[in-house]
Amino acid sequence: MANRQKLIQLVHIGAGKLFSKDDDARRAWQQQHTGKASCSKMSNEELEKLVKLLKAAKAITVKPPKRAGRVPFNRSPYMAKIEAMLSDMQLSWQYAEAIAWRLTGGKGERTGQPGMVRLEWVNKREHFEGIIAALQKEQKKRSLLSGIEYCLNAMNLHEDYVEKLIAGRKNADKWQRDVPLLDAVYKHLHEKMEFMNAAQ
Repeated sequence: MANRQKLIQLVHIGAGKLFSKDDDARRAWQQQHTGKASCSKMSNEELEKLVKLLKAAKAITVKPPKRAGRVPFNRSPYMAKIEAMLSDMQLSWQYAEAIAWRLTGGKGERTGQPGMVRLEWVNKREHFEGIIAALQKEQKKRSLLSGIEYCLNAMNLHEDYVEKLIAGRKNADKWQRDVPLLDAVYKHLHEKMEFMNAAQ
């Protein structure tokens, strides 16, 4: 399944919706189902169990992607992977096609320029891998942003806390698009939240 950080984020997001940010109720629920109140002390199997429970309770939902009136006829493993990632982020095929167009030489306006405007026209392995890498980056960015939002809400902090935290760092003004910076912020907030929970 997903890696440990992703599992913890899913539990935080889903439980936050299920218990309306009531941390005491969330910890009691986690204790009831795993014997542990803190996600950091759970095994991956225990985290996966909570994720399944949250999906069953509709606290974590995955909607199918918009298909713009079609299903790609190229049913390669690459296309299946792209479709699954679009579904996870609830994005349309056009989002992936915009990436494909840029990767295959598209520049400026879409008329009279090189670049494949349909995914079905992509046939090179490096282009498929580039599209998947770009989607993985977007997926991680969104996951980290959701985790950061949850941690801030749980500790009654605001976005300006993050801005002060990263002041002076490279790309601080674009922190919401910088994956390494987002990762560092999420880890800091998660550790701070776990420390506060343990002290209660």
